[in-house]
Amino acid sequence: MRWFPERGSQLTASAWVESLVIVLVVLGLGFFLRPQDPFFFQADFPWLWFAPLLVALRYGMAPAMMSIVLLAAAWLLARWAGHVAGDFPLLPIAGGALLTLVSAQFSTVWNQRLRRAKQVASHAEERFEQLSRAYFMVRQSHDRLEQNLISKPVTLRQAMMDLRQLLSRTGGGLQRETATELLGILSTYCSLESAAIHEVVNEKVTAEPLAFCGRGGLFVEDDQLLKAAMESGNMAYQAANRLRREERSHYLVTAPVRSSSGNLYGMLTVTEMPFMELHRETLQVLAVLIAYVADHAEAVSAAKPILDVYPDCSGPFAAELLKMVRLHRELGVPSTLVRVSIPTMPQLENICTVLKDQQRGLDHTWQRHTPAGVQFITLMPFAGMGAAEGYRTRISEILVRRFRFSLQDEPASFHSVIIADAEPLTQLEDLLEEVKV
Repeated sequence: MRWFPERGSQLTASAWVESLVIVLVVLGLGFFLRPQDPFFFQADFPWLWFAPLLVALRYGMAPAMMSIVLLAAAWLLARWAGHVAGDFPLLPIAGGALLTLVSAQFSTVWNQRLRRAKQVASHAEERFEQLSRAYFMVRQSHDRLEQNLISKPVTLRQAMMDLRQLLSRTGGGLQRETATELLGILSTYCSLESAAIHEVVNEKVTAEPLAFCGRGGLFVEDDQLLKAAMESGNMAYQAANRLRREERSHYLVTAPVRSSSGNLYGMLTVTEMPFMELHRETLQVLAVLIAYVADHAEAVSAAKPILDVYPDCSGPFAAELLKMVRLHRELGVPSTLVRVSIPTMPQLENICTVLKDQQRGLDHTWQRHTPAGVQFITLMPFAGMGAAEGYRTRISEILVRRFRFSLQDEPASFHSVIIADAEPLTQLEDLLEEVKV
């Protein structure tokens, strides 16, 4: 039984004030409607206990205890003032207190379950959005590679890998160098002729662009299209059949550089692009590329303490580890870290490819090269040791069948741990250094 709110669900001052007001209002009604028995101890039903019961169901254990103490103190004060007489009503107070505490415990348990379900659903929705964007980007990259291999030999995948390396070097965030690289990619794959990327600080777009191509275009703070993109958080573009003459914008497209979690880093403004390229497919590619960069920049920024120690670790992996540790601390959501150590051998790359293919949709992986082989680390969100054992059984069967290789053979190893409340970097170091390949 929790007597005070758990971490992550602290009550606000307004909750305490509201609890106090509820009890005082019910007490006032008792004195007004039934002055001879304001506490309803002689009535057919103890109506007064609706006040602490409501407080218990709404705010939990601590405010419920406060309401019980307040009612007992009010009775003693009323007896001192001569409004009531007799001995202290121990049994009615004890019975009402027990009912209130049971209700408070019920409220606490279910509020915790609801918060946990909400956090899990929010994380799954964010991850689904990231996977959808990643899939769309891969599909578009494949299509462009088929169509433009001769004229554009550099693939979109390679361009985004270069940008990810740049974000890792700069520590994340939308900086001038990152914005310039991003705008170059957008100009190549979305045919932008004049565009600019502006930083967003405190929900306000800065006038000075971080990067621009072509003429860039003048910055108009009160532009209708720019306001629409800021208010909605989504891309806005001109449609001749939707805007009146007085609503014409200085831009063709405005697109916020926004991550899946909703953080806004910058704003892309496009003033010129070929008319034949201004269609739904191009706008989709533009939106996905921007969101991909925003997600990775956010991940690198959040995971900087881990990336400083392990530069080869991927930003999304480290950021996801931080999220899972926080969810475990606040809500007790289980997650698992798995390390598969593979020694140097002729089929090492093929084995790593198989391990990647066996990941779940929610999993994040990190392939860490060591002098003696590879450590393949997998973060399994919302999974306990049962999922880790299932993963071990699955990959063991595949490795034995395809490569005649067993994880039981020295110096190979398989190790899994449940994420705890300790610092993420400490847990990762313990996992990687427990058995060195």
